[in-house]
Amino acid sequence: MQGKYSSKNLRQAPKLLRNDFATAGKWDMPLVRKCEVDIANIQLLASDHIRIIDDSENILRTVHFFVEDIKIDRYYNDPEKYLPRLAQYPHLLTPDYSLYTDMPRALQLYNTFKNRWCGAYWQENGLSVIPTVSWSTENSFDFCFDGIEYGSVVAISTLGGLTDKELFLKGYFELEARIRPTRVLCFGRAFPEMGSEVITVDYLETTRRQK
Repeated sequence: MQGKYSSKNLRQAPKLLRNDFATAGKWDMPLVRKCEVDIANIQLLASDHIRIIDDSENILRTVHFFVEDIKIDRYYNDPEKYLPRLAQYPHLLTPDYSLYTDMPRALQLYNTFKNRWCGAYWQENGLSVIPTVSWSTENSFDFCFDGIEYGSVVAISTLGGLTDKELFLKGYFELEARIRPTRVLCFGRAFPEMGSEVITVDYLETTRRQK
């Protein structure tokens, strides 16, 4: 077979290899580099509420992906298609793919990879990116913090963690030890033990559609 669909070309297709970017850690997670972002007064907008807007509109919200996994796979599977839409906004959080405690570890690894790959892709295309970090059990600590530069601003969510505070805080303290984030954007209510560097964002506020 010759040309575009030759066996060699299919084996080396970028969307198959996903090896476009610098990596970090033993699992080769794509690296999301830190950027200077002032999150003191940040406003978030859910990714399933964004739309093409007129250039004259003043869009200040940062896009988050704390939504169901089925709603965010499009950004990983067809990244070029959605780039113009995402580029309208000042900052993006990386997709919050699920890391459930009862999910096979291989799938947790892959979901972490997709999170980092999207962030690296958006940064490669000139977008400002805040990495979203999530974890499950202590077994996930082996990979779930990889691909994020030391001293980054990061985003997390407590919505699932509220059911197991001890496990959530164990992961949070591990995040602090490994990444030393300058600020933490928390989607949902923060626990007092998380300290003063946390900026919280109300879930309901982010679900309001643009007028």
